[in-house]
Amino acid sequence: MEDHVEILLDILSVLPWMFPVSEEGQLKLGSAGSLRCFLSFLEGKDLSARQNAVLVLRKLLSLDQKHVDDFVESEGAIEALVGIIREPISPAATKAALTSVLFMISSPSAASDEIRSRFVELGLVSLLLEIIVDAERRLCERALGVLEGLCDCKQGKDKALENPLTMPLLVKKILRISALVTEFSIAIIWKLCRIETEESILIEALQVGAFQKLLVLLQVGCGDGIKEKVTDLLKLFNLHTSKVDCVNSSMDFKYLKRPFLG
Repeated sequence: MEDHVEILLDILSVLPWMFPVSEEGQLKLGSAGSLRCFLSFLEGKDLSARQNAVLVLRKLLSLDQKHVDDFVESEGAIEALVGIIREPISPAATKAALTSVLFMISSPSAASDEIRSRFVELGLVSLLLEIIVDAERRLCERALGVLEGLCDCKQGKDKALENPLTMPLLVKKILRISALVTEFSIAIIWKLCRIETEESILIEALQVGAFQKLLVLLQVGCGDGIKEKVTDLLKLFNLHTSKVDCVNSSMDFKYLKRPFLG
């Protein structure tokens, strides 16, 4: 590869614009040799090459589960994607990296829990929360989507519970930015609050206004899938309202006629 770096960089610079590709093209891009090249560029110092590599990777992984499985098995793949997220090159590169992570943690393979755990070990939960704080809509949606996926494993839930940003941030995002942001936020809160040994997280959610936000959401309307989670959460919260002075009629009802404010 070292003998052809310049040529490979030129090819890589145009690949993001060549999708969709033929079946033959997919086979070549998804070959072991090509994946090694992508990984090498992802780990390199050339910012343009790193961005182009992750943009191509995201498109490739979206085409076939086999590409996802093969990339996951590549040594250093998980670390390389976390590196792109930890040291942002551009919003486009970060979104592509997050989407690639989502493909990997959503894999139906038996190793999916191990994959999630590895991302958690590398500090991805805290990185996601930092992104979510002030990210624009699409980036916020993808970061929350990945966080929801990581909360499917015990390590992911534990790390989310440890971070003081988690619950205040998730509650704040409800009824803001977009419907998808609201759905992901509620899904994560639901997963965290259903841990039977964590009564403290229920009380924290009440303290930061989750009860009021969910009541408002029922009033403005939501899809059946998320409505079931909202109802479930309200039942859980109702068991603990006596422990927290959480009902303040002046809070959050400003959203009744103005849902999904930016």
